[in-house]
Amino acid sequence: MLTGEAGIGKTTLLDAADRLAVGFVRLRARGVESEAALDHVALLELLTPVRGLLDELPGPQADALSAALGWGRDATGGDRFLVAAATLTLLASAAATHPVLVLVDDLQWVDRESAAALLLAARRMRDDPVVFVVTTRSGLATPGPIDGLDVLRLAGLPAPSAARLLHGPIAADVVDRLVEMTQGNPLALVEVADRLTSAQQVGAAPLPDPLPVGARLGAAYEQLLTDLSSSAWCAALLCAADVSGRASVPVEALRRLVTDPGAALDEAEAAGVLVRLDGALRFRHPLLRTSARALATPAERRRAHLELARALPGDAAHAERTWHLAEAADGPDDRLADELVTVAETDRTRRGYASASAALHRAALLTTDPERAAERLAAAAGDAFLAGDLERTRTLARHVLDGSAGSAARGRVLGTLGTLEQYAGSVPRAADLLSAAASEAEGAALVVILTELAITRFQLDDVDGVVECAVRIAGAADPGDLEQRALSAFTRGFARLFAGDPVAGRTLLTEFLAVVEAPRLRDDPRFLPHLCLAVGLLGDALGADVVASAERRLARAREQGAVGLLVPVLSLMAAGRAMLGDHRGAFADAGEAVELGEQLGYVADTAYGEEMLAWQSAARGLHDDARAALQRARELVVRAGTAPFAAHHAITAAFCALSAGDAARAVTLLEERMAADGGIGAGGEPLGVAPTLVEAYLALGRTDDATALAERFATATPPGASPLSLALVARCAALVAVDLEAAVTSYEAALVAHAEAFEAFEEARTRLLYGSALRRAGHRVAARAQLSPALEAFATMDLTAWERAAADELAATGISVRRDRGTAPEALTSQESRVAMLVARGLSNREVAAALFLSPRTVEHHLASVFRKRGFRSRTEVAVAFSSAERPTL
Repeated sequence: MLTGEAGIGKTTLLDAADRLAVGFVRLRARGVESEAALDHVALLELLTPVRGLLDELPGPQADALSAALGWGRDATGGDRFLVAAATLTLLASAAATHPVLVLVDDLQWVDRESAAALLLAARRMRDDPVVFVVTTRSGLATPGPIDGLDVLRLAGLPAPSAARLLHGPIAADVVDRLVEMTQGNPLALVEVADRLTSAQQVGAAPLPDPLPVGARLGAAYEQLLTDLSSSAWCAALLCAADVSGRASVPVEALRRLVTDPGAALDEAEAAGVLVRLDGALRFRHPLLRTSARALATPAERRRAHLELARALPGDAAHAERTWHLAEAADGPDDRLADELVTVAETDRTRRGYASASAALHRAALLTTDPERAAERLAAAAGDAFLAGDLERTRTLARHVLDGSAGSAARGRVLGTLGTLEQYAGSVPRAADLLSAAASEAEGAALVVILTELAITRFQLDDVDGVVECAVRIAGAADPGDLEQRALSAFTRGFARLFAGDPVAGRTLLTEFLAVVEAPRLRDDPRFLPHLCLAVGLLGDALGADVVASAERRLARAREQGAVGLLVPVLSLMAAGRAMLGDHRGAFADAGEAVELGEQLGYVADTAYGEEMLAWQSAARGLHDDARAALQRARELVVRAGTAPFAAHHAITAAFCALSAGDAARAVTLLEERMAADGGIGAGGEPLGVAPTLVEAYLALGRTDDATALAERFATATPPGASPLSLALVARCAALVAVDLEAAVTSYEAALVAHAEAFEAFEEARTRLLYGSALRRAGHRVAARAQLSPALEAFATMDLTAWERAAADELAATGISVRRDRGTAPEALTSQESRVAMLVARGLSNREVAAALFLSPRTVEHHLASVFRKRGFRSRTEVAVAFSSAERPTL
């Protein structure tokens, strides 16, 4: 990325790169300030030369890109992240035969949707023969994060270089003075030097005294514009107000305003203001457009927009015409405001939420009724949040809250701010905002807000707060409305489970699962986070239909590019997959949740994803990775202020320490947890620290402490507890048993309980401990009967550190362990696991790339690493090794 002030030479360097790229596919686009609110304008300019490769894209991506760029009839696509994925895939297709050069000028004025797509591609295509060179003006914000781009900051030219640039009859001392006055800005040097008289060039007359550089350039351009005739000025102003990108529209408008439009255009072009190129009418430099808009009076600007609206052909340009009419309005206009609301509704499915937000904002400004205007501002804030523009969300929300908005608008905007805080800020602050929202909202909006508030109360370990939300939602929800009925059942079931009534809680959550399978809701991704949380809460009570529903909804969310939902969903899915024994999937989901969370600025859900990633890394022997993930999680937990996440963090950190052989660290962590809350985990889990702490005590020789804790664990766990809890109680009893006979009895009881649970890891862990005890007692044959299935289970779950431990124990019984099993394979990374799992399902590299927002070449790189680490020779071997058909998965 080249950055510098206007006129520093960024565009000239792009031109040079364009000339040098012989044999490249060269794609170029330029940001235009007045077009920044029009989604996908820059992307259309950039990708049109490779439109012929559209058929090579996966169907959902091709449909989304076609809809966004107006290449097809379908107007239901255009989701931001799906379009971004399609852009990456299209560039990768173009690079399959020739290297590609992507040049983007004035990134600061590129529309947000185009910028998101291009920046994602730039970050993700490190392994492809694609070069990205973008420019941005210093001092102006870019429309997206530029992490991952190398930045070159351009400074002004020194005097010797300036003299070479000017290469005219200009005296050396005059060049020195010009460099001082312009700070070496190349464009300023050229523009000012061209206006010097002969006497000034040789130093015989004083130089003009222009404004400092930046403002000076604006002044120079303003002079160009003020020198135009009224007709040529009219042409320039129409071009400045036009957003169509087609010369025909401003030319048609010009015909309505001047007697000789051709002469007006010729004059503007001869003056160096406008250029006609490839059917488009553009300014020679973006600053000319800025200067033209700044010079125009409000009346002139309104007249230009009105004539452009009249010049647009037919109904095909309804949205564009509506925008021009809105800009032409000199006061409130309810009819026009209603039209903009219609445009916003269309934009949500075609151009994205940012465009919809802009339309609603303008509609609010044109609305006469203050209450209705506030409601439209609140809706604009909600769309801005969905678009990921958090600062705009806060600004619009502030306008609502600072005005005289009614309770409906205030409730809605407070709910939006609360959800924003829940995802990307402080959970306690989110709870305060959502509480305030709930005091003003009603109807369906209140049900949604109360559901979010209950989740934040859970994150804060506030049982009474969760129950209060459940009571309120029971009275507020309309049972005849499916969405309200579903959220009511979820919140009430969630609350009963959290408050210690598992039977009633599971009944209500089961009702929720049934309601969301109604035809109108079954593919709605908005319910996916609630469904995934229900999966974690129900645990052993899950059925195959719930598993299939979660998979289907996740696939649908990916197709729709609903990336905003994916961070909390993937974090919860990682936990759910781990619970059901699918640790390969858990590792993959946790890694993706963390990556997306970092990009979106999420906090609490990213912390949970980091903890899941730490657990999975430790179980694979990747202890440095685990420690790094835990450190990031700690920092995020502090930022989020989430209480039960702190308990979960301690238990996860202790598991990581024990996996690394640091039993003392595990004991310290868990004893601190017990001192803080009695060892009770999030959601009221009784003595959740016990299973790991008993093992850690025994590793340090603290037998009495281990025995006391195991007994306390048994007492705290009710007879009707889940099969997994009963299995863990029995395992702890076996570990502290006074003799082998008692240990065997408890281990067998644990295995009976495990048989009714899905948790494959804990069952394998029990078998490893059982087999180890039998081996130490000299019962080698009996030990093998436990260690062999433990080894097989750990290998299937890809938990290489535990696989290695089981193999060592099995070898100690005297059995010959195959080399490929006795030495556990090198652990895969999370992204390698993701790629391998999708390949195992039969997806091609291109299809995998589409699913993971990567380029096919990056997928090839990861797949090659999987082949190397695991010794695979074919995709069939990957499919066999990563098949999950024999175990329940999400």
